[in-house]
Amino acid sequence: MEDTQKQDKLPPIKYTKRVGHLFEHVRDIDNLKEAIKDAARHKRKRKEVQKVLEDIDGHALELQRMLDEETFIPAKYTMRRINDGIQKKTRDIAIPRFWPDQCVHHAFVRIFKQIVLHSAYPFSCGCVPGKGTHGAKTAIEKWIRKDPKHTKYVLKLDVRKCYPTMNHEELRKKLQRRIKDKKFLRLADRIIASFQQPMATHERLLPETDAVGIPVGLFTSPWFCNFFFQDIDHKVAEKTGTAHNVRYVDDMVLFDSSKRRLHKALEFIEAEVKATKQTVKDNWQVFILSKRPLDFLGFKFHPNKTTIRKSIMLRISRKARTIARAAYASIRNAHAMVSYIGYIVNSDSQHFYEKWVRPFVNIKHLKGVIADEDRKQHQACVEV
Repeated sequence: MEDTQKQDKLPPIKYTKRVGHLFEHVRDIDNLKEAIKDAARHKRKRKEVQKVLEDIDGHALELQRMLDEETFIPAKYTMRRINDGIQKKTRDIAIPRFWPDQCVHHAFVRIFKQIVLHSAYPFSCGCVPGKGTHGAKTAIEKWIRKDPKHTKYVLKLDVRKCYPTMNHEELRKKLQRRIKDKKFLRLADRIIASFQQPMATHERLLPETDAVGIPVGLFTSPWFCNFFFQDIDHKVAEKTGTAHNVRYVDDMVLFDSSKRRLHKALEFIEAEVKATKQTVKDNWQVFILSKRPLDFLGFKFHPNKTTIRKSIMLRISRKARTIARAAYASIRNAHAMVSYIGYIVNSDSQHFYEKWVRPFVNIKHLKGVIADEDRKQHQACVEV
């Protein structure tokens, strides 16, 4: 088995106009081992996960054979309805089985994300390592504070039901324009189409030209979404003439000194989004920042300060009182509260913290609860 696993080190990916030789990186045994470990994170107590981790080498070889022979067939997803995020939006979440589906998804994304990040617009921040919410917030604050002239007006918009309405054919075309590795594209197609067809019969529920939707919950979906909007990001930056632009998943914010230019940018974006068979929501807004703060990512951006959205303040204060009433701090409450503290630390909310949080919770103690749980997880990993 050791001889089978020994392979020459693969050359790095060459970023030409159309990138090739990606599948060999996906099926690389080291990539597959790391993908299994990534997929198992926070699931190590499950028996099905433990079984795979007990023989990572053997399962990595089995995964490699499955990919080489193209016999990987996604199982039907378990669907769950949740209230997601601060605003408690109702979402239908797809949960794939751990083996082999989640392992394949992680192996695919470990390579695909390099393509996405290489050609990403600098201020595309959704689900991007090192950027995310904090990256978008930092950029917006910098623009507002240092360039008040060109942040006088704000355009805020988002795409209507971005994930459920994403057209498979349009996504496939974008992938083919950027990637020429046919085996990698076939794997991507199988993941994309898995939400629209029954796995047992391989019969599509809809003609592929009409098939839509990438499921929330799959590890691949945020990366497909970011890739899908990349060309629109660059076109907006190059052709609309607006001063500053940022996108977080399907939410876009543009700044400029001209209200007219922002309205023209809106028309341009609507046309580009329509070309991909999606639509911009009707609740777009163009407003003066000095008269109304920008409500984005859970923060309210004012010309001279950044505060927390009122609904989030209420949730933080309620969580603090819930922890204070409990006999002990559960790991779930500890994680939630420490996460909420991130909003306070990254905004001008010291007065709120002193009045509604500090009297009720000991943040140092909550971090200790989380650290203890992390040590248990690490010990379980070492034993495996």
